[in-house]
Amino acid sequence: MTVWFMYIALGAFAGVLAGLLGVGGGLVIVPVLTFIFTSQHLSDAHTLHLALGTSLASIIFTSISSLRAHHLRGAVDWPVVRRISFGILVGTFGGSYIAAQLSTHFLKVFFVIFLFYVATRMLLNIKPTHERWVVREDPRT
Repeated sequence: MTVWFMYIALGAFAGVLAGLLGVGGGLVIVPVLTFIFTSQHLSDAHTLHLALGTSLASIIFTSISSLRAHHLRGAVDWPVVRRISFGILVGTFGGSYIAAQLSTHFLKVFFVIFLFYVATRMLLNIKPTHERWVVREDPRT
């Protein structure tokens, strides 16, 4: 029963952080799941892979919920969604395949470097630059 409580607490904590700070849930979920899986004596060779996969699986539900909420507010540009969907699917499955081939040690090092990168950007308040390319149709044609 204690493990179930840890999973529920992790989900609630990640949700609150994502809502308050805009921090992606994976930044919290992956390290904590790695700790929980290790405490359950799961194989060290697969612990990080399981944590990453579980985090990706949870994104399905949060993405659908977010998509629904934004759609109800009219904030989804469906033609853009249609244009990028194939690339998203290829990237998701390709990235998952590549991650499955990598060693746990490499994934750990990569994830830690990524966490430091994200933390540095947050601490220094470095925001991504946004460029919008608006293609306007000529009303005369």
